Amino acid sequence: MGHVIKPLLIAGVVVAYPFLSAYLTGLGFASLELIVFAALTLWRGITSTGLVARLASFTLAAVLLAGAYFATTYFVWLVPSFAYLWLTFLFGHTLWSPPSFIERLVRLQFPELVPGITDYCRNLTWVWTLFFAVNIVICAALPLIAGQTAWALYTGVVVYLLMGLLGTGEWFYRHRRFPDLEIPPALETFKVIAMNGHKVFKG
Repeated sequence: MGHVIKPLLIAGVVVAYPFLSAYLTGLGFASLELIVFAALTLWRGITSTGLVARLASFTLAAVLLAGAYFATTYFVWLVPSFAYLWLTFLFGHTLWSPPSFIERLVRLQFPELVPGITDYCRNLTWVWTLFFAVNIVICAALPLIAGQTAWALYTGVVVYLLMGLLGTGEWFYRHRRFPDLEIPPALETFKVIAMNGHKVFKG
């Protein structure tokens, strides 16, 4: 049960962050928000077993604390870019250290893959890696180019609609690409990932 609740709580915080950050910044609590995120990141580093993950967490925590010290509003706006930077690394490094991230997710349901699926999963991992990389730049540039309202709307609504479109489009394409492949309902797949997704990060 805990494996389901934790991802839901994390997802809720991520979705609410742009609007919460805009509200807290308006009240003058930008530094406090960064300190909270720095503490969570530091704890993640302490509990991580991998050296790279631990160093990355400690580095990000230090950067967040530096932002809190200088108390710049723009630094608060950069937090989504840091999140997409982490996702870019998370997906991207598996392209050089197979299996790819999507393949790891697929194997949660199908330990044995039919021919052609491994390459498909690798290409799909490339697509998501590039998507996250592009969003690093967009989320960093929007508050400077279009203002805080546009930034909050994009990071809190539009980007998730784009993710939904990308995921839905891939689901339909998969049916055409592999017409004889057993493809479970999307809801069943989400349930498996919520229950067992933590296994993807082992090793």
